[in-house]
Amino acid sequence: MAVYQSKTATKKGEKWYFSVWYLTANGERKRKKSRKYFTKKQAQEEERLFLENQTPNRIDMTFEETYYQYIGYTEESIKGSTKYCKHSRMKIHLLPYFGKMNIHNITVNTVIAWKSKINKALKPNGKPYELSYKQSLFKELRLVLKHGMHFCGLKENVADKVMTFHDRNEKVIADEEKIRYITPTEYNLFSSVITKIVFKVFFAFLYYTGVRKGEAQALIWEDIDFEKSQVRIIKTITNKTDEVNENGIKLKITNTKNRKNRTIKIPLILKNMLLELYEYYKEFEGFDDKWFVFGGNRHLPTPTIDREKDYYFKLVEETYGYSINRITNHEFRHSHASYLISKGVKVEIIANRLGDTVGVVLKIYAHLFPEVEDEIIEALDLVETDYRIKEDTKKEFLQSQPAIKILQTS
Repeated sequence: MAVYQSKTATKKGEKWYFSVWYLTANGERKRKKSRKYFTKKQAQEEERLFLENQTPNRIDMTFEETYYQYIGYTEESIKGSTKYCKHSRMKIHLLPYFGKMNIHNITVNTVIAWKSKINKALKPNGKPYELSYKQSLFKELRLVLKHGMHFCGLKENVADKVMTFHDRNEKVIADEEKIRYITPTEYNLFSSVITKIVFKVFFAFLYYTGVRKGEAQALIWEDIDFEKSQVRIIKTITNKTDEVNENGIKLKITNTKNRKNRTIKIPLILKNMLLELYEYYKEFEGFDDKWFVFGGNRHLPTPTIDREKDYYFKLVEETYGYSINRITNHEFRHSHASYLISKGVKVEIIANRLGDTVGVVLKIYAHLFPEVEDEIIEALDLVETDYRIKEDTKKEFLQSQPAIKILQTS
């Protein structure tokens, strides 16, 4: 059951059609093949209306068919990288188990058995999957079955009756251990051993702006306003796609995460470094402002970035005899946020600069905000003070009342 594109079109140019199995009022199973439509979206909408208008609600579909129908209805509202991740999780962990099952035959016990299998599964590196990843798999299962309830007459979502993944023996890790970052002193040591200008400026850009790696990779010179010392962050590069560029590399330029575009200020030291890099690229033939800031006529590849980063961290230890945490590219973002927090910058300003919500920033960096703890204690102190005031008022009131005589009857 899905929407298809015909090899031949009608005289009007219509190519898209849908084909579904459904039950008639007397229980007979039939297949409906629609006429052709101009667009995929039109065919999907007509398919939806057809299914909703069937007298018997139950429509027999496999889990795989339900999934592809669900993803077809939602693909225009989700980013390509998100869709890619959904497909990846589905193909590896869900379709091999549920794919050929009729969604009406999936039971609570089926889901529990699948959970048990996932709990025993290992990643390619031989390590178990993280709890958050397993919970994302469970969420995907729920969403597909929820779609089955809306469009296929599924009576209930059995996944709602099963508890999501929960590692009872999972060690509690302090927030301080979850968030790794380097201090300004450590960053200066790291930067001092970098000799290649492109990488020196790239890592400086991550550290001084807190942007995501993909956002930095997608940056072009048109996005930088040197007069105002501003940078526009309006796109990102992702490898989570099936699209292949002219060099045979999986690559797609898309919207920023959560579609939070922003213009941020850059400090003078970073501005001067970018100007130096700009002068460096101007010597290349064919250079223009549409070139990538980091990489030139093609973006800086992630494997190259990782290789250079690890080399420089190793070089710091060899040069200075000082070991620095070999943070990931994303943890330069944590380093930037941690520095701003240490300087007392308001959480709203940090969230806007990072392209996150205040809630997300507080969730990730709450332990670094001393004022958050102070506000909690202050609020609790106010509660206690308010209680004392009420108690004192109560005593004053009682003391101001005339003595009450207790009458005894004989």
